[in-house]
Amino acid sequence: MDTVIENEREEMERLAASGDNSPVLMINQNRYTGDAFPDGALYKRWRAINKKMIDGVKGKILWTLPVKGQILVNGHLEPLDEILAYWYPSSQAFLDMISSPDRQENFAIREELIDFAIIHRCSGTNPPIVKN
Repeated sequence: MDTVIENEREEMERLAASGDNSPVLMINQNRYTGDAFPDGALYKRWRAINKKMIDGVKGKILWTLPVKGQILVNGHLEPLDEILAYWYPSSQAFLDMISSPDRQENFAIREELIDFAIIHRCSGTNPPIVKN
């Protein structure tokens, strides 16, 4: 089950209310249930809904990377399946996803699909992107 870290949410709300329009980069690190990743129907449905929600607030999915392994751990090992980078034009844009008509379906699928997740809030001013 997802747990929102309240002081992080409150900080994003404070930034949005202050008029701070700095971009935000969310780094998502996920481990999925069973064999859902990367070809399962539930995973594909979640990604489609996820993209729709992000597009709805003018955000971008910068990249997704399957994790091939972990070579160093300092603390508890949490194996991962995928790391995703989501960019939002502002904290308010990220918070606006709360009112998405797809939010309930997104979270219902997350509950069934994601075994472990952590999301890091980072500056989105100069996000790393892959250039061709």
